[in-house]
Amino acid sequence: MSQKVVCLKYFSRFAELTGKTTEEYSTRVSSVEELWYELDKQYSFGQPISTVRPAINHQFCDWQSSINDGDLIGFIPPVSGG
Repeated sequence: MSQKVVCLKYFSRFAELTGKTTEEYSTRVSSVEELWYELDKQYSFGQPISTVRPAINHQFCDWQSSINDGDLIGFIPPVSGG
């Protein structure tokens, strides 16, 4: 596993928990799912993965998608209407 630096974009609840809306993040994991669990350990999102939508470079993706150096990765929490 090689080291890569990705740009993370946090929305809503995740931005509140991390205290930021974007972050440059260095990781050795290879999939979006592995990245989610790595971040969850650090920030304690407390959100079931089944309720979150991942995106790479502005496109929704599945959890097994590979991440590459320089990717923009977002995790979109459930949105409630009002």
